[in-house]
Amino acid sequence: MILIDRRGLVAGLALLPVGTRAAEAGFRRGIGVHSLLNWGALDPARPGRYTARPFSGPDYDLPEALLRAVAEAGFDFARLTLDPGPFLQLAGADRDALDGLLVATVRRLQRLGLKVLVDLHPNTQVPAYDAQAIIAGADTPLFRAYAALVRRTARLLAGLRGPEVAFELMNEPPYGYDPESRRRWQGMAETLHAAARAEAPDMLLVLTGSHGGDREGLLALDPAPFRGSRVVYSFHYYEPYTFTHQGVVDEGEAGIYRQYLTGIPYPADRVPARLVTARVEASIDADPGLDPGARVRVRRRAVAALADYARENADRGVIARHFAQVSDWAGRHGIPGGRILLGEFGACRSYDDHRAADTESYRAWIGDVRREAEARGFAWAIWALTGTGGMALNDTDGGSALDPVSLCALGLACPPFRRP
Repeated sequence: MILIDRRGLVAGLALLPVGTRAAEAGFRRGIGVHSLLNWGALDPARPGRYTARPFSGPDYDLPEALLRAVAEAGFDFARLTLDPGPFLQLAGADRDALDGLLVATVRRLQRLGLKVLVDLHPNTQVPAYDAQAIIAGADTPLFRAYAALVRRTARLLAGLRGPEVAFELMNEPPYGYDPESRRRWQGMAETLHAAARAEAPDMLLVLTGSHGGDREGLLALDPAPFRGSRVVYSFHYYEPYTFTHQGVVDEGEAGIYRQYLTGIPYPADRVPARLVTARVEASIDADPGLDPGARVRVRRRAVAALADYARENADRGVIARHFAQVSDWAGRHGIPGGRILLGEFGACRSYDDHRAADTESYRAWIGDVRREAEARGFAWAIWALTGTGGMALNDTDGGSALDPVSLCALGLACPPFRRP
């Protein structure tokens, strides 16, 4: 996922009953929780160094009312993201305190009746611990340290009681865009799986393919080495990005045009393409902060993205074809649909100061993705509970209630005047 957010199956089922499904473990409808244990605080006096208590303070908490709203809405698990950087850097009592905080956070969610999927989720804040660095090579000291972190965390989580805990070994590996690196990720995934299994023989593990954890990465993964293991396979879905990431403020040259994309319709033919293009061009022309050269470059990229979107003609049929590829992969390997997890999906919506998808288009895309996943028995986890990029499910930034349109599209608690 390219959303900039500061706060943002199974090989092995031969030994399991044919009808085994992720739903039996209660991991069916989840939500990403990204602000409790991610983007650890840095020491301003020491570049690249975390503070001794990197997840303490008001930026790293959520209102209890908002977490209660998650459970009451019908979500059955939280996908709790975990920044591995502090866990890899800190030592001694400070490192032990991180384990204690992780346990306390999991138990806090469990007390609400939620299952918890702990997701090792590297970010780019400290380059020495971003995903690119961690998986640069299978024999590097950093990857070996990461595998040791997987083993230690698996042992910690396996000792918890109460609603079940699952463990995702790495989020969105930025790897596998060529055959050789896909093979390397395959070996790394096997290494991480073995590290977790050494300490947690029966815990539910979540594995993903390469290629940023998308469907193409999953299709390239060979599940045979995990045969007999209690594993769920995950993929993420944000297609098409022109729709899902409209309005995202991206300071990079390649993505700067996205902030001018607002009101992109779904299905794509819901509004004539020429009207959408005219509106976006007018938004670019009205920005006094763009110099003439930048304005030309941004217009060119935006118009090209809109033309591609019109040609794709995104609708539920496109989503169905994409998900059918995942189902076909699973079927070829004897993996039931319930052992597939749509681990992330989401779209930017218009609320507060965010200007992105209109309400009807947003609700339609979220609903179509959710329905196509459920039709195949896939579990799902939407991104995310809170955040600053426009994908948050709380009703307003900093609010303690959930957006009713989102809940309705997800088929959860739906106001009487809405239908899922």
